Amino acid sequence: MKTISDYIGETLRFFQPSVFKRFHELKANDVLIGSIQQKGFFGMLWSVTLQNKNWEIYKPSCWRTILEVREAGYEMPIASFKRDGLRSKGTLSLPKGESLKIVPHLFKGFCEITNEQGDSYMRIKLNKISWGDKAEITIEKRAEVIDKYPWIIMLAYIIILEQKQRAHSS
Repeated sequence: MKTISDYIGETLRFFQPSVFKRFHELKANDVLIGSIQQKGFFGMLWSVTLQNKNWEIYKPSCWRTILEVREAGYEMPIASFKRDGLRSKGTLSLPKGESLKIVPHLFKGFCEITNEQGDSYMRIKLNKISWGDKAEITIEKRAEVIDKYPWIIMLAYIIILEQKQRAHSS
């Protein structure tokens, strides 16, 4: 099975097959790699499938801006994303003290996943003119952290979608 870093030079795409369903697919050269499905009435839980593994990304409380990640079927979170104040960017705290930054640029139309020093690992660019949600992913650098935790791509995409929904509602 290919790791995420093996897709350097290829274009990965997020695609929403139906505008009426909260289901998104991640494809590389028209081959399905993973999927995200938003569950629940209030949309506080996302089911993520990637590389034959399942995770859940969820909000522990509707009053907080934290997103947590856990393996499907388990209760303890393995990682958490906390926003920096009222901004949309934030820090992803991973197991063993590792951390990454997820930096959405709303007006530029892309989101970056960087390390603590600011080196960009990948960039997710949202297609603004489309019926469903679509995005292109460019992997800029090989990273063991991304290979070890491939759901990071899905988390960044969820953050972009939330930010887009907030922008449309205001």
